[in-house]
Amino acid sequence: ATHLRKEIVHDLKCLKETRALVAYPEEREPTSHSLGIDTEWGRDGVLLTIGFADAVSAIAYDKEVNPEWLSNARSVLERATTLTGHSLPGDLETLRSAGLPLKSTWITGESCQDSLLLSRMADENRLSYELETLLLSSTFTEPWKHESSALLQKLKDMKLISPGIRQKRCRLDAWASRRIAAHEYPGLDPNLVRFTTRVAWTLHRLSMAGAVVDMARFEEMASEVNTRTLQFADLARRAAASAGMLEFSPTNDHHIRELLYEKIGLPVGKRTGKSHVPAVDKQTLKGLHNDVADLLVEYSTWDKTKSVSVDGLRKLIVPFPSVSAPALGVLAFHFNPLGARTGRRSSSKPNSQNWPKSVRRIICSRWPGGLIGEFDYRKLEPRLIAWIAQDEKLLAAFTGGRGYIDIAHELLGYTVEDGTPEYRAVKCIVLGVHYNMQTPKMARDLWNLGVHFSEDYNSHEKETDRLRRLYLRRYPGLGRYMEGQESLLLRHHAVSSLVHRLRRLPLVDGKNTKTYGHLLNMAINFPVQSLASDVTGSALVDCEAALLDFYDIDYVEFFDLLIKYRKDLTNNPNRVIILPELPISLLFNEVHDSLLLDVHPDYKKQHTELMVETMRAVPTLRKLAPTFSCPLDVDIKVGSHWGGG
Repeated sequence: ATHLRKEIVHDLKCLKETRALVAYPEEREPTSHSLGIDTEWGRDGVLLTIGFADAVSAIAYDKEVNPEWLSNARSVLERATTLTGHSLPGDLETLRSAGLPLKSTWITGESCQDSLLLSRMADENRLSYELETLLLSSTFTEPWKHESSALLQKLKDMKLISPGIRQKRCRLDAWASRRIAAHEYPGLDPNLVRFTTRVAWTLHRLSMAGAVVDMARFEEMASEVNTRTLQFADLARRAAASAGMLEFSPTNDHHIRELLYEKIGLPVGKRTGKSHVPAVDKQTLKGLHNDVADLLVEYSTWDKTKSVSVDGLRKLIVPFPSVSAPALGVLAFHFNPLGARTGRRSSSKPNSQNWPKSVRRIICSRWPGGLIGEFDYRKLEPRLIAWIAQDEKLLAAFTGGRGYIDIAHELLGYTVEDGTPEYRAVKCIVLGVHYNMQTPKMARDLWNLGVHFSEDYNSHEKETDRLRRLYLRRYPGLGRYMEGQESLLLRHHAVSSLVHRLRRLPLVDGKNTKTYGHLLNMAINFPVQSLASDVTGSALVDCEAALLDFYDIDYVEFFDLLIKYRKDLTNNPNRVIILPELPISLLFNEVHDSLLLDVHPDYKKQHTELMVETMRAVPTLRKLAPTFSCPLDVDIKVGSHWGGG
């Protein structure tokens, strides 16, 4: 014990000395052309402080302390070639809004390094990507955010915090992001970093463009949802009263258990993991095949729609009432460029990824006579897995053939129609196999969806297994691909995508790892999902570039236009929505495999053709991955509102 204490004391002494070696940077203007930056602003959006840093020095200019703060910042920026920051697009927008010069390659992301993106690319399994946490996990230095964070939590406005504290936080944030980037960047493919950054920067501009809401449609949708929610809540209470429950709430799990399992006497098929009580989640209720359970599922669906798509959206929409024009509102979509570990992006506030058709139809064009164009990659993931697995027969079915109809003929021996139970069954089997779903879960999911191969569940499960195995036999490339991915997983505890994105899947105990089945599913699914996200990411970058080229607008001019547009929305709350000075079609959303374009009425035909041709070509992706040769097709839906009508 004495010896161990001596070792600990020695280690702590070494740690303290090491920390001293990499203490805070010298407080002076950086000289490197590779520049870390950070900004601080108040609740009103007004820029307060600008921080700059290189490897050993950092400085922050504050408007309350430095009379020439913008001039000083301008001179530093003019010498820079590469910019680094933590979630950098917001800082760039802030700098440009203040009138500071930005290079075109910073706006596109080509000459930028984002410490958040780099850290996520370097290790997608970290528990936190906060700037201070990231630096402390890789560098021996002292924490610096506690004082400013505590004050910000108390005062709620950076403007109320003293300039000295703001300056310290800002300059050290700029320095920290540059140190993190310098640590992570050398281990990554620079071409992949550049591509990922360009996609992230494009997504930020989509958020700046925002979408326009037809408020009359919104209120119509809200009224329908509210009515349905109340209707099904009333029906659920009546059903409970008929069963002898005078007190019942359709949102109370205890009440639901009492009604279904005690009063009605339904069999308990599934229990919760921790408390081991009968499960009442939506999937379990669907599997009960009982009228009251179905009623509760229907209520739950409408109640969630009300919470998310009515009450939630109402808080996010900025309305623009007008006597002389239809009432409009503005809604910005916010994107996480590396939202899912599969590589897929996510959106929040609002999350439009799962909007039903009724909600999508509230989005209209900002242009009188304009259109909303939805450009959707046709069966993208089935094509990609067929191409990756090198199964020519499967690829032909989804490119030159009829897709699931051809596969249904292979499995069932006869032709089925789109939308029929047989079509849905085959589609579920195909997608289930692609996700490495095994027979028990596949049979259960089909049964819960109302697809029954037999009235007897055991016979239904046997037929599901037969069709699953038959699909793998008829398209043998899939089996070879899955076996190859399992081999890679066992050897490397990781798999990679076509563009060399890495997905780390640590096996603590080889095949005996408790979550091995889940890890294997991810090893099979990741190359497909990741490539799909790269296809749509390239489409975003390439379509925006093609539109700007069509108008002969450079990125700096376009960025300025979006900034002015956003300022107009903020500064004119009682006017009809301010249209951009230049009549251009604007990308405003990405949902799964679809891009959304607000089409200016003067360019309907040209821009529809431009989008389709560019999405098929995806030149940026093909340059990044020259071997990519999977044929791509695009379905088009155009109308006055999202969804065509």
